Amino acid sequence: MKLRVSSLLLCGVLSLSAGCQPEEADAPALKSQTEALSDGVGSWAPTAPKANGNFTTCAAVLSGTGEVLNAYSGSVQSYDPYSNTWRVVASQCTPGACASVSLTELASRQVLAEVLYPSRSGGTSYLKIYDPATDQWTSSLAPSKRNQTVTPLDSGKVLIAGGYNYMSATLSFNGAEEYDAATDTYTFMGNMLTGRAEHTATRLYSGQVLVTGGYADSGRLASAELYDPATKTWTSAGSMSRARAQHRAIRLFSGNVMVMGGTLSTTDTSVEMYDPYNAAWFAGPALPITQPTSATLLYSGEVLVTNNAGQAAIYSPSQNAWLPAASATSANSPGASVLLQTGQVMRLNGSSATADVFSR
Repeated sequence: MKLRVSSLLLCGVLSLSAGCQPEEADAPALKSQTEALSDGVGSWAPTAPKANGNFTTCAAVLSGTGEVLNAYSGSVQSYDPYSNTWRVVASQCTPGACASVSLTELASRQVLAEVLYPSRSGGTSYLKIYDPATDQWTSSLAPSKRNQTVTPLDSGKVLIAGGYNYMSATLSFNGAEEYDAATDTYTFMGNMLTGRAEHTATRLYSGQVLVTGGYADSGRLASAELYDPATKTWTSAGSMSRARAQHRAIRLFSGNVMVMGGTLSTTDTSVEMYDPYNAAWFAGPALPITQPTSATLLYSGEVLVTNNAGQAAIYSPSQNAWLPAASATSANSPGASVLLQTGQVMRLNGSSATADVFSR
């Protein structure tokens, strides 16, 4: 039986999509942003102390148990939100011998992980697969580049696109492959229109994948493009109003994709939306905080955004405005944020002995 990929959780980045689009309902009258920002919402609480040190880089929610898998420098621990306990699980490599980059849960409840081993020109990236049932890691034959994107497709395969290619004359790579975890095989899917790394890749309701921004050899990119798995082709999706890299992109219940952060300006609060139905970009309401480091889609359809300082805000689609949220209890080296099966959001803090959990 072929494996189907169910969710993708990147390090420090969450691009979580709802499984189905809710039925349309009469929208309430839109409030102004000033009105929407008049009251704070939600609260944060620390978890029990971590089992394996004050670290975090990558996180993925295991759908079978609801536990959160957390990896850093090869060490891995797991958090159970129902018992508020942490436990150490099998390491990706000898702790400290590799860097943990991303985690993607497959429908088989295995986890596809990208790890980086030290080498010349910044390191060599590999893919590994973790089986929670046996608590073991195995190596994959799939190719891997630094700062690529790993995106689940409707077919059950995974799109691996772009990244840094230190083996060529240029740094940014434009190649893409579809990886089949069931057979551990990959197929070259042609080149993106632009070589890019540290970009975002978001699956749309159509099954297509929207790729935005990133770094090219010339610097940050504003361009976007679409990958169509049905035709195995890449086409332009226009350009954002600002060049962005290491930014955040998330698909809303409406099907629109919200993009924020990653510009050269440390005070930039701009938000852009891509409308896939009309193939058009338009401006969203400006963020009330700067330099977002995570964006998490809630079960309500709202989006929780946090930054390095622990500041938070919630985007309300019905109001098309941002609501101020309580600040996280720790502002130390934040890592990934993930949506728990309880509906809460877990924010993993690197230099804190605990993680933070947000309740709406």
